Amino acid sequence: MEMITGIWNNFDTQLSALICKKTKHQDHCHDILQDLYIKVIENIDKIEKAENVKSYLLKMADNAVTDHYRKQSNKPANDFSEDILLPGEAELNDASLQLADCCLRPMIESLEPIYKEALIMTELESMTHKQYAEKIGISYTNAKTRVQRARQKLKDVILECCIYEFDKYGNIVSCQKNLEKCCGN
Repeated sequence: MEMITGIWNNFDTQLSALICKKTKHQDHCHDILQDLYIKVIENIDKIEKAENVKSYLLKMADNAVTDHYRKQSNKPANDFSEDILLPGEAELNDASLQLADCCLRPMIESLEPIYKEALIMTELESMTHKQYAEKIGISYTNAKTRVQRARQKLKDVILECCIYEFDKYGNIVSCQKNLEKCCGN
């Protein structure tokens, strides 16, 4: 118990700062920090044997952030329940999806065929990169690279089509259609 108290007293500020810097979201930061301390308690015998406790803990914190985002990205779509939506929010969500389909589809269609195909199969048809690679007969690494390039090309089209205003954290706070450059004219 003394070791855990010592870790808390000596490293809490550094661990919290590292996690918060990576997540840029206070609630996620606290959730991950809590998960990290559970892992510290579970692995205290390994931590005690570590040559450099600080380095060991910082690596654990880094891994905890990665694990958190992996869990978030691997949640199946049916894990998200409409029960948690506020009244009227479901209609807004449906309208947002219709707007996204209406606006994003032409943007995706405007991409080169290989990138259009990559996005449609992986993002819209929910194929994994591995399934996509097998279906079109390329390596898994090439499939991941192609999807990444397709996403970047779509991002470029979106940024060209609309004028965005971002807050200091990179979140979009406003958006206006750039009528001169939008492919959906």
